Amino acid sequence: MGNSRGVQVWRLTALAAIAWGLFTIVVLHLVSSHDPIHDTLSSYTITDRGQGMLGASVLSVAIGSLAVLGALVAGGVSMTFSTKALLILWALGLATAAVFPASYPQSPDPVSGEIHLYSCLIAFASLPGAAITMLEPLRGTAERVFLVRWLRFGLGAVVLFGLSFLFVRLDEAGIPLFHPLTEVLPVGLTQRLTLVANVALLFVLLRVAVRTETARAAVLVTSAPRP
Repeated sequence: MGNSRGVQVWRLTALAAIAWGLFTIVVLHLVSSHDPIHDTLSSYTITDRGQGMLGASVLSVAIGSLAVLGALVAGGVSMTFSTKALLILWALGLATAAVFPASYPQSPDPVSGEIHLYSCLIAFASLPGAAITMLEPLRGTAERVFLVRWLRFGLGAVVLFGLSFLFVRLDEAGIPLFHPLTEVLPVGLTQRLTLVANVALLFVLLRVAVRTETARAAVLVTSAPRP
């Protein structure tokens, strides 16, 4: 019963934190005049309305991600050290990116911009990596099917985001060939697809934690000696 209650506490904490982060970012999109198709989320650091909402949103998702890890541990889900480390890196990458905003001509800060860039790279690589390390322990379970489905979506979104980001950088470098490609594959859209895929992965991991604990509790009940 104790572990089941622990899973529920971690689950509710994760859902509340992630939901608040998503709510905040949706409101920011509604009040800001940025273009959600072509502008990256990082650019919302400098906005006409909703100043500070981006950092609050990202920090909230980072806290929720650590709560997801707490739910997995409390649920007795089989995880390697790599899985735990990658989930922590994902959360730390988000938190660091929130604390150190990207650098833009309107508010230049090259050091903060570099930290922000590499923190985002670490975060976007870590969560899919953590999901990959869980495939073998979950072999033969229904949860693995859900995890594989969203992992494929997440990896595809990351590849598209990487390409669109590269196109933008090459376009900014003055190579005219890549400007049409930035319109075909807009970086803002691919980044938001990646965010959706990552949040979906977090929800799948919560499902894994709850289902694992439920199955373990059922085994304990059936194997308990009868009076």
